[in-house]
Amino acid sequence: MGKNAKYGVDKAKANPSYPAYQTKTDPNIVKPIITVDDEVVPGAEFYADTKWILPGSDTEIKLCESHTHKFGVMLGFFGFNYDNIQDLGAEIEIVIDNEVNIVDRSFAAYVPEGVQHGPIIVRNVKRPIFWVSSARAPRYE
Repeated sequence: MGKNAKYGVDKAKANPSYPAYQTKTDPNIVKPIITVDDEVVPGAEFYADTKWILPGSDTEIKLCESHTHKFGVMLGFFGFNYDNIQDLGAEIEIVIDNEVNIVDRSFAAYVPEGVQHGPIIVRNVKRPIFWVSSARAPRYE
């Protein structure tokens, strides 16, 4: 990236810290890809966290507990099926404003500031899922 290399990120964040509402997951199943935030790229005005969720878990995967933020957040889950890119290849239970939603298609959701969301539970993963969350900084308000 030449003179702009300081803005490029090509590896997972070293020693990431996560808020209490984020559930510890099996690192063989939920694999960090890239995190961009103001620690990784000084001056970044947003964060974006990306992970692969892989097949292989014998149990459901709880990604987080119920929580709210002082900012809006975008959550995206995208399937890896070339024949039908909308096919998530899994089932995600996502609770937003205390409403349970069951989703089996690739999707993104915007959760406004102060709106309860979680838990988020992933079940029956047949193919890799690309997971992204992003919001304005600071990340853990």
